Amino acid sequence: MFSAVPTRWLSLALLFLVAGLALGNLVLLAAAVFLLLYVLMGASLSAPSRITVERSMPRVVCWAGDGLEIQRRIDSGSGIGLLFVHDELPPEVEVVRGNNFRLVWKWPGEKSHDLSYRIVCPKRGVFPLAETTWDSEAPLGLPRLNHGTAGPAIEVSVVPRIQAIRRVNAVRGRAHDRIPMEDAAVTGASTTDFTELRPYTLGDPIRAINWKASARSSGSSNPLLVNRYEPEGRKAVWIFLDGADYMDVGPVLSSLIDHAVEAAGSIAQYYLSRGYTLGAYVYNSPGDILTPEMGQKQFRRLIDMLTNVKPGPPTLDLLQAVEWCKSFLFRLQPEVFTITRLDVHYPGRAGSGPSLDGFNAGIKRLVSLRPHSRRLNRVRVVHLEPQGYHRTITELEIQAQGLMRWEVQPIYAALRRAGASVLPWDPGRENFTTTLIRHLNTQR
Repeated sequence: MFSAVPTRWLSLALLFLVAGLALGNLVLLAAAVFLLLYVLMGASLSAPSRITVERSMPRVVCWAGDGLEIQRRIDSGSGIGLLFVHDELPPEVEVVRGNNFRLVWKWPGEKSHDLSYRIVCPKRGVFPLAETTWDSEAPLGLPRLNHGTAGPAIEVSVVPRIQAIRRVNAVRGRAHDRIPMEDAAVTGASTTDFTELRPYTLGDPIRAINWKASARSSGSSNPLLVNRYEPEGRKAVWIFLDGADYMDVGPVLSSLIDHAVEAAGSIAQYYLSRGYTLGAYVYNSPGDILTPEMGQKQFRRLIDMLTNVKPGPPTLDLLQAVEWCKSFLFRLQPEVFTITRLDVHYPGRAGSGPSLDGFNAGIKRLVSLRPHSRRLNRVRVVHLEPQGYHRTITELEIQAQGLMRWEVQPIYAALRRAGASVLPWDPGRENFTTTLIRHLNTQR
């Protein structure tokens, strides 16, 4: 389309022409002729049009912190002039090489330009890359403008980077069970490995009755005895991740919730690689329960769930989360990891009682669900210490950090009395694999 600039130049040319004719001034007449030729030449040149953009990426899924190369091939049809090409990027994405905004000069005829740049996505999540926008302008300062969008929109999925835990197998320690890594599940299909005789209960299959042993105990109140066999598979593990907004503290690209996601992924990878069944639930964040399954497919499902974790208001305490998942917990009787902050105030149920009532009641409920046998399922609380994000500059800050650690000690003691163990983790001092390995070695 034409702008108002040619109209102003034409008006000025006519003014010079009239003044030159009236005054007989050849300079004014020459200026009028020059302006008329300039406007006619500028009006005959059209801005670049028929722009198409092909944008390609090697992959649309990457680990947090990895770089992605974005390549663009720009094809332009007729026209001559400047061509502006721009890719709108989310604020979390950083351009480390090249530029997502480019300015090229197009000569007459069909031309192609290959442009590329590299981005880094340091934060997990799903980031949309909108269509490429372009604007073109004709030369000679008399713009005939064109604009539009081209190329498909792309969604980049950035999954949290999980550190593998491998060294724990090579460290010896004292075990509560004879073979701690061969613990069997409490449910599942039965194998042919005989375990013990137990009294018959309603619902046991008739084929499981041991008739010879039952005949020998015919004088008892419950003469029928059934064979118990080892169930197939290993034990189960369950992860409760606190997704409240008070977990979203720290640097924008490395907040406390991101470290909590890292801890959950490391725990899942460790237990799934050993044949455990995994289930998970992120409370205080919109989402569904990750139903228990085994294998790498379950790990990918967990990563998808953790990638989309968005902190929300603390409307659900741990006790309510446990009740929500009670059917799975009662059936599997798993080892439980709860990842949260213990230095925050949890809302009490119905707004009454101390602020930690809901959390403590949830821990007691989890402990009460474990089996009454020598193979005790454990309840562990991973406490993320936010003070690791602050740089220690003054003596006052050192004392404040020590005070924060001292304040949560009574909470540690209350949780241990309830039957849970506590794993304090300061992300600013060490990675989670070191903390978890040290804890597992002391528990074995």
